Amino acid sequence: MKTIVLSALLALLAGGASECIAQGQPLAPPALPQSKIQPVLDAAAKDGKFTYIVFTKSDSAAYRSMLTAVKDGVAARTDTTIYIAADANAAGEQAFVERFGVGRAPMPLTVAVAPNGAVTGVFPKTINEEQMTAAIVPPTMMRCMKSLQDKKLVFVCLTRDAAVEADVPTGVQMLQLDPDFKDRVELVSMLADDPAETRFIEQMKLDSARVKGPYAVLIAPPGVLIGHYDAKATQTEIAAAIHKAGQCCDDPNCKHNQAAPKTPPAPRTASGRK
Repeated sequence: MKTIVLSALLALLAGGASECIAQGQPLAPPALPQSKIQPVLDAAAKDGKFTYIVFTKSDSAAYRSMLTAVKDGVAARTDTTIYIAADANAAGEQAFVERFGVGRAPMPLTVAVAPNGAVTGVFPKTINEEQMTAAIVPPTMMRCMKSLQDKKLVFVCLTRDAAVEADVPTGVQMLQLDPDFKDRVELVSMLADDPAETRFIEQMKLDSARVKGPYAVLIAPPGVLIGHYDAKATQTEIAAAIHKAGQCCDDPNCKHNQAAPKTPPAPRTASGRK
């Protein structure tokens, strides 16, 4: 009896499917879980805003406190920021949980994301006004952070004239032709004394007065300052510095494993600080 019933059910299902195909109506695939984060990031990218994503796995006093702090911070800067609360357990958000590496992180946790997709801050358990401000980075710094997170070696090429594209030191140009580095090098042009980039200029330990021709600052993932290079810098010198910083390869016989320059990576400023 069970066999007869099962056969009848299978025949009914097959007949329904055949009818759909005969009428030109393909069977619809099951709906995939939808992300609430993605449309917010898409809108933020279009509007040039930074997004604070508040992750949690359960409701708690700590989560409510963090969410309130983020809401208040965004309310004070609505022209540049937006926020969203996200369930780290939700099926639709697992791509972001993996992308930001928050699956095993202490909760609640806020991730700050720039308009270009760069992560500019990760704040577990608590967040304050100072941290929210620090996550809003200037344009060139934002671009460099994205490239560094994409595992690129970033050369920030400086110019003293906003109307002129920065000259690239010959040594850097030659490095771009090296098969070991050509696919990893990213060039970013920046005005040496751009007031909007003051914070980034300080982090690069840059004395803009020293920029009197081709000049580049090399930064390696995740944000390591490798050195400053002018027109005199050679490809060999730069490659050796990259190798010494552990950004080339692990081969002790690597052709780039040569003595790095003895000069400090960054010049001292007039105040004597590095």
